[in-house]
Amino acid sequence: MLSSDRNILELLALLDAHGIRELVLCPGSRNAGIVHSALNCGKFNCHPLTDERSAGFYAIGLTQATGKPSAVIVTSGSALANLYPAACEAYYQEIPLIFISADRPSEWIGQMDGQTMIQEGALGTKVPSVTLPQGDKNPWHANRLINEAILECTHRTCKPVHINIPVCEPIYDFNTKSLPDVRKIERLEGISYNRDLILERFRSCKRSILLAGQLPANIANTLDITKSGMTIVAENLSNLKPTDYINSYTVDWERMAPLDLVITIGGHLTDKRMKEWMRRNPPRQHWHISADGRIADLFCCQTLAIESDVKAFLSTMPLLGEPIKLPIKETIPSRIIDKLFRNLPANAVVHIANSTAVRTAQLSTVSATVCCNRGINGIEGSMSTAVGYATANSGKSVFLVIGDLAFFYDQNALWNTNLPANLHIMLINNGGGAIFESLPLPDDSCSRRFIQGKHQTSAKAVAEEYGIRYMNGESNICDFITSTSTVILEINE
Repeated sequence: MLSSDRNILELLALLDAHGIRELVLCPGSRNAGIVHSALNCGKFNCHPLTDERSAGFYAIGLTQATGKPSAVIVTSGSALANLYPAACEAYYQEIPLIFISADRPSEWIGQMDGQTMIQEGALGTKVPSVTLPQGDKNPWHANRLINEAILECTHRTCKPVHINIPVCEPIYDFNTKSLPDVRKIERLEGISYNRDLILERFRSCKRSILLAGQLPANIANTLDITKSGMTIVAENLSNLKPTDYINSYTVDWERMAPLDLVITIGGHLTDKRMKEWMRRNPPRQHWHISADGRIADLFCCQTLAIESDVKAFLSTMPLLGEPIKLPIKETIPSRIIDKLFRNLPANAVVHIANSTAVRTAQLSTVSATVCCNRGINGIEGSMSTAVGYATANSGKSVFLVIGDLAFFYDQNALWNTNLPANLHIMLINNGGGAIFESLPLPDDSCSRRFIQGKHQTSAKAVAEEYGIRYMNGESNICDFITSTSTVILEINE
């Protein structure tokens, strides 16, 4: 029988799935569940070594002989520190090793309990290190971390990696008959020599969509996205031609049938409904295409990372999928944003602030280049970014759509002696964070005022302070669009 600890079972099952066969086992009590299960699952060649320092170099020899990564398993405390010399040697020889350490529960680290030290990162900055979530509350997270670590030890250059497992009581509970079926994430580096394999897997999927996240305009403009033949779902942050995709916000995801495959390209997606539906109804396969081959497990079901430039992937891999029909729902765009987008000049660039502004803007079609700080999605810096962009692109009309909290938070962006005349700021002021209005707080809750950042501030005084032209109300939108000086149009909702 094997350990009942889900993380231990997940680890051993994934070592097996990734073809790791050679395990060096060192003695101890905290790692006893790992050692016992490794010996009794019938999947590995197990090598006993008492001295951890020697065990690390022994594993180097195994890897040199087999050409495949091997793993060393040690107990908690100073046992891990004894692997440091071997970790250094493996790093400079570019030898793939997996160091696995059992650990005490996190609440006992630094509390004078026995054999406790901070184990994550103990092998130095050159050795990628992860600590699995404690217990079995989040098996998806543990699965992803283990997959990432195993893949990293042979990614681009070979290197040692470290997986740290907090083991809670009971340590010696052995009631599981076999290793579980687990999700294995793969990475394919490059397109040309993996083309046939990718096409074979693609053709086994009948219901597929290509989902495009945020893309820089200079990249999106080079993509012949329709060559995929697939149904393409995107948002206006993708900077793809509106005629080439279905807006994610118009899809009735709750009436959507399960998918066989979702291929994602680009960066962040704003559609929370779509992400929640995907997590509840995971596609059988999820592939993410990126130049660095990253694991982007947005829907908790990624199966493949393809390390490729998106343009190269689409041009080399015309997948020729069959479009599928998506259930569409009626959406009501913001009248004011829709009016702005329909009347933009030909050379316009649109910057959108986060939260309500960017989500509301997704409901309107825009043919201009769209920018948004979706790396962290924070409230700060949207106006500063737009000012910088407009300064560097004086020949283009730059329009910023921003909410009140983001505007007043970043008003120092206007504290600039060289404000560009081509900057147009549309401030939608509803007296607080509208995105927080949907929170299920009691109607009479005094906390709502604090959480939403309620206020009665106008941008008029800010505009006067910095000598910026100021307008108020939707009736001024045409004058706002054609303004030849820095301008703020405040819309009160």
